[in-house]
Amino acid sequence: MFCVLLLLGLAVKSAVLAHWVLVGFLIALAGIIFVNLLALWRHSTARVPLSVLVAVLTATVILTTYYVGISGAIWMFPVLVGLRFAASPAQYQPARLVLIVMVPLVVLYHGDAGNAGRLLAAALISSAYLWLAEGEMVSLRAKLDRDEGRDPLTRAFSRASLEQDREMISRLAPVGLVVIRLDGVMALRNQGQDRQADKLIASVAREIIPILSTRERLYRLGSSEFMIGLAGWRAFESYELGQHICRSVQPTLPEGVNAQSGAAEVHDPEEFESALARAMAGLDTAPTGVAPFSPEVL
Repeated sequence: MFCVLLLLGLAVKSAVLAHWVLVGFLIALAGIIFVNLLALWRHSTARVPLSVLVAVLTATVILTTYYVGISGAIWMFPVLVGLRFAASPAQYQPARLVLIVMVPLVVLYHGDAGNAGRLLAAALISSAYLWLAEGEMVSLRAKLDRDEGRDPLTRAFSRASLEQDREMISRLAPVGLVVIRLDGVMALRNQGQDRQADKLIASVAREIIPILSTRERLYRLGSSEFMIGLAGWRAFESYELGQHICRSVQPTLPEGVNAQSGAAEVHDPEEFESALARAMAGLDTAPTGVAPFSPEVL
């Protein structure tokens, strides 16, 4: 957010100096960062593509140096550092590589070879540090997730956690069960597109987890299925939630992958497997993006 405020401040200063083209690009860049940051805070993908981000950024740096020279453009550098947070994780490396090359070239173009070399060296060292730090953070988070009983890919709770939690059904009854299946993910895996399948699974989990309260949990059942445990929910309420989730995630899925949902209700740990089977049986009859109603109370 500091980057957004800094860019807006530069836009006000440029307006005072009547640098109107630069004002437009500064506001555009601030808007892109703000929109993408909102997406990250909501655990969704960046809304503005990397190509647009880099194009606007390049124009902004060039215009800044054109209007106010290197001394004025130095205020852009904190923004360039912060921009690595303005895209989805898969976009960090390409954006960083562009910045490593572009900024020293702009400085070199203005005849300051010494500072251009120092900027390039600093950018390479900083990027190497960030690359190592990000790798360590990812490894640490994966370990913490496993220790907490979560699936490292989706951050949903694992099947082992589900087996432990089922003992609480009697105390929390009724417990609603919602099974979400991404029909078509297995076909992607059979075609050798495991990476795309994993991205889909992870993206759907990111959409579901924020809408759940502390009394509700998302579990990963298999390679393409999740289950939501809802303490105090009846079957019809679980059905409505399943419908809502399917309608929400379906527009984000590629052609050939459909979100399906089944719902049931359970009161006794002994009947959990039967209730889960009934919810999953409803998946086979569910139309695209619609959850079938399972009125059975066990």
